[in-house]
Amino acid sequence: MKRRFEATTDEYERLSGRLAGHMEVEWQRLGALLTSELADAVRARYAALVRSAMAGIAWGVVAHLLTAALDAMRNPDLTPSGIRADPAGAAALLRTASWFVDTAATTTAEQAASPSRSDLDWTAFITALEAVVAPTCPSTDDQPRHRAQAHEC
Repeated sequence: MKRRFEATTDEYERLSGRLAGHMEVEWQRLGALLTSELADAVRARYAALVRSAMAGIAWGVVAHLLTAALDAMRNPDLTPSGIRADPAGAAALLRTASWFVDTAATTTAEQAASPSRSDLDWTAFITALEAVVAPTCPSTDDQPRHRAQAHEC
């Protein structure tokens, strides 16, 4: 069980670091959108970025909580003689380890729901961006362009 916790902790640390790196690039890149023409559109994009950045931070917190749970499980002597010597102490540390795991699970569940909250912001951003960019794109015919084609302009 401890090995699985260690592997899960490592995975959350990697995920947190990878997401933090991607979000750092996005913070810098999105600065180019801060123009008077795009000021209204960019708020929705930043809202989605904030959620993603917060998810990265949350995954790091989950890794810390699981590390603390592992530390709590390593500290007591859980052999029969160790538990007989200090049953209250062993129980207290295991309850605390359980709390760390429960809090990590709750944080994971909360973050799992978070990306779907960004869908509306992404849609609003793309719609607002198209409204600004589309009038400046040359049209070769009177056919409405597909959404992907609008981004090429």
